[in-house]
Amino acid sequence: MSPRFGHRGRTLRAIPILSSIAGVAALCYIAACMYLWHAQRQLIFIPDARVDVTPAAVGLEFVQIAIPLGEGSVLSAWWLPSADTESAVVLYLHGNDGNLARELHRLQVLHSFRLPILAIDYRGYGRSSGPFPSEAQVYEDAVSAWTFLVQVQRIEPRRIIIYGHSLGAAIAVELGLRRGPACAVVLDSAFTSMTDMARREYRWIPVNLFLDQHFDVLLKIGWLEAPIVLVHGRADREVPFEMSERLYAAAQPPKRLLLIEGGGHEDAMEKAVEPLQRAIGELVHGRAARCQ
Repeated sequence: MSPRFGHRGRTLRAIPILSSIAGVAALCYIAACMYLWHAQRQLIFIPDARVDVTPAAVGLEFVQIAIPLGEGSVLSAWWLPSADTESAVVLYLHGNDGNLARELHRLQVLHSFRLPILAIDYRGYGRSSGPFPSEAQVYEDAVSAWTFLVQVQRIEPRRIIIYGHSLGAAIAVELGLRRGPACAVVLDSAFTSMTDMARREYRWIPVNLFLDQHFDVLLKIGWLEAPIVLVHGRADREVPFEMSERLYAAAQPPKRLLLIEGGGHEDAMEKAVEPLQRAIGELVHGRAARCQ
């Protein structure tokens, strides 16, 4: 047997092995795509039903509120009053995991600005009832909270500041388009879209073909007419600050971009207290005809 013929024999024997490997790889790829499609809501929304602390733990006065929804469901919310009854009011929308118990430090910072706050848990989070959340449902929850402020608390829409952190920032932009015009919209550690976020984790999967939970902030932000403040930590390892830069470029004026040195995903606002307070103050007091 010549060396050449022997080499050819080894090559022919290797073909079925390579085909099998390719087949297994293809099946694994398809399985990963199917998993991403079926589990996307569970990957995006990470609710926690246990609320083990309240604003009282950090010395804040609050009222526990249940905002009624359809079919017997309710949104659990905290109302944090302020001595300044004529000031703007914050509607606070938290991120994708945990519940309001994780938001105490951010709520404490916002309340130090002498602003009353309504903070909500979406359906399936904390003490809120209802089904497992989806993009459409959290948008509806934000609208219900807005309606509560306007119809029950008698707050004029032009006095409402919509504040969203992370996923809550995407919800804040949608709410600003559905209702308003608001006094201002504040986006804390915002991302451009869920597709862009998924591409960071699943670079080898065409996620745009599988995602039906879009949260496309970049597509929508240019339609917002309210003043916008974006705050983002330069050290954010979950959502790169460049995403807020892209959102800022797409937004209409008036707008402000606060990039915080050393700020991460969870503490950018706490490290930006003074510039954030100035930015909000300029919107609230500098545009008095709009916000008061």
